[in-house]
Formats: sequence, C-alpha cells, structure tokens
Amino acid sequence: MFGYIFGTNQIITYRGTEAQLSGQLEEATTRLNEVDAQLIDAQLNVGVLRQASNSLREDLTAELQKSSRLAEEVTFYKGLMSPNSLAKGLQVAELEVARAEEAGQYSYQLLLTQVALRRGFIAGDIRIDVIGRYTDDESVDEAVLSLTELAAVEVYPLKFRFRYFQDMTGNLMLPDNFAPSRILVTADQSGKEPMQVSFPWPGAETS
Repeated sequence: MFGYIFGTNQIITYRGTEAQLSGQLEEATTRLNEVDAQLIDAQLNVGVLRQASNSLREDLTAELQKSSRLAEEVTFYKGLMSPNSLAKGLQVAELEVARAEEAGQYSYQLLLTQVALRRGFIAGDIRIDVIGRYTDDESVDEAVLSLTELAAVEVYPLKFRFRYFQDMTGNLMLPDNFAPSRILVTADQSGKEPMQVSFPWPGAETS
C-alpha cells in the first residue's frame, strides 16, 4: 500500500514537473518568436535605411555633378562674354572624342567660339586630321589621315558660320591597324590666316 502511494506521488510530481517544463518551453518558444519578429523588423528597418541612404547618396552625387557642369558652363559663358580676358577672334575652344558602340568607331564634338568686343558673323572652313601610326608598318613614324578618309563627308572642308559659338559633330571610323596619337584641327576663317590647334587623342600614350 505504501509503495502504491509513493509511486502515485512520484507520478504526480513528474507530471507537475513535465507541465512546468512544458510551460517554460512554450514561454521560451513564444519569446523566441518575438525575438525573431523583432530581428526581422530590425533587418527591414536597416534595409529601408540603407536603401534611403543609397538613394540620398545617388541624389547628392547627381546634384554635385549637375552643379559642377553648371559651374563649367557659367565659366565658359563668362569667358565667351568677357573678351578682355581671352585671346580675340576665332577660337577652337574644345574637342571631345568618345568611343561609339561599334569597334573602331568614334564620335567627335568640336566647339568653335568667337571672342570680340563687337561680334559680327564669321565664316570659314574646318579641316580635321587624325595623326598616328600604323602598328604593322614600323617604317613610317607618323601618318596623317584626313576626315575624308575616316568618314562619309558630303561637304569638305567643313563649313562654319556663327556669331558667338558653333558646335560641329560627327562620326569617324579608324582602321584596325591604326593607333591615333592626336587630332589636328585647322580653322581657315575668311580673310584671316589659318589657325591650327592640336588635341591629344583620348588615352593615347605620349612620349
């Protein structure tokens, strides 16, 4: 009889312990789920903050680039409208060359300006030559290729006529075995001596 009572008490004790442990496990599981939910919320918040930070950084970079371009344009136009600070007359101001999608093809943009106290229309011709060497012919130190050899040009020399400035744009195709080093622009204004300005080819090695 004593053994039966003792055994019954042990069973009751074990069941109580099991219920207590089960309650603790359930509580721990609930707490773990809460922590997981908080972690997910925290990760989402971090992701949102990171995305917002990246977006803000991109916007700021774009604004800085825009500001820089505007500053360059202001400087350019100030120079254009302030002839006392620059050389007078026709100026070959800028030449930009950019690689196109097709291999060997490039686009160019030539900017001509006039600096004068009293600006009338000026006109004349532009010739463009690409200077470099043929990589498979070491006997020739330097070769000169006219724009007519590199592009389909309907009228050459190129014609200009403007009062303040003029952009001249186009495309050219270099031979596969030709390594350019510079571009020579010759401006022949009506009634003036021809002007020659040399621009380095972008990325070309200079000695």
